[in-house]
Amino acid sequence: MDVYHKVLSKLYQVTDGKDSHAVDLKDLVKSLGFLGSYDDILQQLSGQGWVAETPKLNYVRITHWGVNEIKDAATYQPDNTLAIKKEANRLAAETKLFLIMIEEFASDVSKEKFAQVEKKSNDLTAAIGKLKSSI
Repeated sequence: MDVYHKVLSKLYQVTDGKDSHAVDLKDLVKSLGFLGSYDDILQQLSGQGWVAETPKLNYVRITHWGVNEIKDAATYQPDNTLAIKKEANRLAAETKLFLIMIEEFASDVSKEKFAQVEKKSNDLTAAIGKLKSSI
């Protein structure tokens, strides 16, 4: 996906595809790491008719052509990779803790330790379910 489509995709995501929602394009471009190319990006998006400038400086609205471009080109795919990786890393850490809890239970069998293991098991199951729904 080229830079223009990345910016358009993010704009679509931020506005939920609604052309009534104005967004500070400069901040959006900055958050994506393309601030040095802001003028070129604005010119390209505007020239294609994908965004419409507003009277407020640096604010744009996505147009129905912009929405159609994202949908037709099938370039809009929410980028939740970072969130998934973060959740997977948290799950890995929790699993290591779970293993330690099981080892502690094995060395000192008690209802209290078993209850802790059971609770952690349920937490892990919930985390796996959350991760599965994100993929």
